[in-house]
Amino acid sequence: MKKRVISLALTAAMAVSLAGCGSSSSGTADKPAETKAAEGGQEAAAGAEDWKWERNIEIICPWGTGGGADTTLRTFASALEKELGVSVVVNNKAGAGGVTGVQFATSQPADGYTYLLCTQSPMLAQISGATDFDVYGKIKPLCQLVHDCNIFVTSSKSPYNNYAELKEYAQANPGKVKCGVMTITGLDAACVEAAFEGDVEAVAYTEGSQLNADVIGGHVDLACVGPAEVSAMLESGDMKVVMSCTEKKLTLAGFENVDSAGDLGLDCYFGPSRGIFYTEGTPEAAIKAFEAAAEKAVASEEFQTWAKQQGLDQRQGWLNTADYQASWDNDYKDLTEMFGTK
Repeated sequence: MKKRVISLALTAAMAVSLAGCGSSSSGTADKPAETKAAEGGQEAAAGAEDWKWERNIEIICPWGTGGGADTTLRTFASALEKELGVSVVVNNKAGAGGVTGVQFATSQPADGYTYLLCTQSPMLAQISGATDFDVYGKIKPLCQLVHDCNIFVTSSKSPYNNYAELKEYAQANPGKVKCGVMTITGLDAACVEAAFEGDVEAVAYTEGSQLNADVIGGHVDLACVGPAEVSAMLESGDMKVVMSCTEKKLTLAGFENVDSAGDLGLDCYFGPSRGIFYTEGTPEAAIKAFEAAAEKAVASEEFQTWAKQQGLDQRQGWLNTADYQASWDNDYKDLTEMFGTK
């Protein structure tokens, strides 16, 4: 499908609703988080000792409780507190596909005590024209925590078992196949557009549990979700995986024979890249101190055990400030080329 057509379709879908949870482009893991943290620790520590944490810090989550962004942040916050020596308060400010939380975070004093967890979804809302708020220009990447992936799942009773069968079914039944997503303005909806070129329509959900129930009950044909969100349903046999939106096959148990987007030649590697951001004016010493502590928190046994349990070990997780900035800039460029309105 031509990029312009994809852009128009995604923009139209975004105009319907600006609600949900976050979702990025590709990047398979080449080193474990523990190694990356050890290699980057000395650089992050430079200047970090110049900052002393004097009170609790706050991290804004632009989505509601219980979703992937929220659980990632709360697990990270627990590990981070042990490194900072002060409490880390998570403040959920949901709305407008994450844009409301971003706006709130940028309205707070840039004093080194307020940060933001974000993904590419609010930036995609800006790129597509769904919001005129300058997400890309207002927030700065500090560190990436995890890089999740998306998969397409369907009911075990569906007549298709893989991408080719689903594509054939969708083309034979125009307008019938719907795919539930948690972010109509985000990269899960972008996966639907890029993978099916208009043959499958993205439908917005506000509750993951309702989406799962509707897939199992046959009320919606597909869901574009993270592996951890449907692991129980896959294990019970209530759902089956149609495709992973990854460059290579996933190594998770039960995914060994599932086609990847790379296998099929589809450019839809989008998955939630969840990281910490700050606003311009934040003291450089605070940024360095946060980065140094965050490296240790992400490399901790507590966080790494959780990440593996969630299937978040399939792609490179930790990125320091410099690497995350480069990745963020590259995502902005690529997403603008694919989904920009101009």
